[in-house]
Amino acid sequence: MSLSLLFALPPGPLRIGLVEADGVCVGASRPEYLRSVSEEIGDRIDPGYVYPDPLQKGIRSLLKTYGFHPSGRNRPASEFLVKDLQVRGEFHPINVVADINNHLSLVSHLPISIFDRDKAGDKLSVRLGMENESYVFNREGQELALKHLIVVARSDGNLQAIASPVKDSQETKVFESTKRVTGIVYTTRNISPDEEFEPFLERFCRLLRAEAGASAASWRILDQPR
Repeated sequence: MSLSLLFALPPGPLRIGLVEADGVCVGASRPEYLRSVSEEIGDRIDPGYVYPDPLQKGIRSLLKTYGFHPSGRNRPASEFLVKDLQVRGEFHPINVVADINNHLSLVSHLPISIFDRDKAGDKLSVRLGMENESYVFNREGQELALKHLIVVARSDGNLQAIASPVKDSQETKVFESTKRVTGIVYTTRNISPDEEFEPFLERFCRLLRAEAGASAASWRILDQPR
C-alpha cells in the first residue's frame, strides 16, 4: 500500500522529501560504512566549524513561519547533530537505519525524521502541533512540547503526532524488529531546488538498499500549497 501524506497546515514554503523503504534489516552498521561517514563529516567535528548561515537561518525561518521558536532544546535536529558530534568528537552509531538518517542530516544540514512505518501507519498528515500537545522522545521519558511545531501525525486512528524537525516520538522509532521505514526530509523550495534535492533523495534510497538491505526504496517530493 502506497503511503498517503497530506498537508493540513496553513500555506507556506514547506517542501517534504518522502522516502519509503521495505525489507530493511536493522542492525549495526558495517565498519566500512562508518569509516566513510567519519571521513565525509570529519570537518564538522572541529569546534571552529561554522554552521552554514543560510541553512541555519532557512530552517529556523521555516519553523518560525508557524509560530514555533527553534532555539535551545528546541533547535532543529540537524543543528543538534552537529553539536553532539562536536561534543563526542566522533560519529555516534545507533543502528544502520538511524545512522543513515543522521549521516545524511549531517551532510545536508537538513532535519530528517525516520520511523517504523508499521507502527506509524500508511495514512499520515503534516500539521501543526496543538495547544498542550506533546510526545515522549527518548527512553528516559522526556517530552517535547509540540505547540505550533510542524509535525507528522497519523491521519486516522488516534491522530497522534509521531515526528517533527526537532525530535521524533519514541513510540515509532526504528529498532531491530523494524521491516519498513518512512523518512521525512524537511526543507523549503529555496533551500532545496529540484536539481539538488532529487540526487540527495536518490542517495538516501541507495544507502537504504546498500547498507540496510532494503528490498525496495523510493522517494517523492511533496510541496506544500502556497
